Amino acid sequence: SVDSTIGHYAAYLNKWSARSYNQMVLEVPNFVISQNTHQVSQKDIFSILDNTECDLAYFDPPYGSNNKKMPPSRIRYAAYYHVWTTICLNDRPRLFGKAGRRADSSDKIAASVFEEFRRNPKTGRFIVVEAIECLLKNTRAQHIILSYSSGGRATADELNEAIQKCGKVKEVIEIDYRKNVMADMRWTSEWVADAETPNIEFLFLIEKD
Repeated sequence: SVDSTIGHYAAYLNKWSARSYNQMVLEVPNFVISQNTHQVSQKDIFSILDNTECDLAYFDPPYGSNNKKMPPSRIRYAAYYHVWTTICLNDRPRLFGKAGRRADSSDKIAASVFEEFRRNPKTGRFIVVEAIECLLKNTRAQHIILSYSSGGRATADELNEAIQKCGKVKEVIEIDYRKNVMADMRWTSEWVADAETPNIEFLFLIEKD
């Protein structure tokens, strides 16, 4: 690790850390050559759902925060890891702010609906919950794996309701990052109670109706 941060690049330490003097080495990934066809897209997920059909879809949306006073701009991947975007693109972007972030990682440009912390004024529901429900409903796959954190904006009951509208949960895997323990369990109401515990990530195997 070569940096002078606390783990992300939205802010930096006041003094240079010891590891900031290490030599940075970027290794070439071990690419696997395959004859299989695939497609990579960087579009908005909702713009490709109608034209994408598969057996299994895996979604790992940004979780945002369940802190009502924390806007999405403080927990977005684009803002926290903008340096890696610059390294990958090898460009010279326009910068802003004390941290020298990329202009395209600003609050108004890089916000994700899955990190939205507000409620829909028309329905009273959290916007992120409606987005997850729309995502699951319009995915053209028989099975879906959805990753979500107990620290996300969607509450356990709201997430459970959204899932039940679109299909059935066949299995849930809980990953406790605080204890670094993984445990399997079949679908019961137990995960709803566990969702109140910090640092729990859930993997839901969903079968579409």
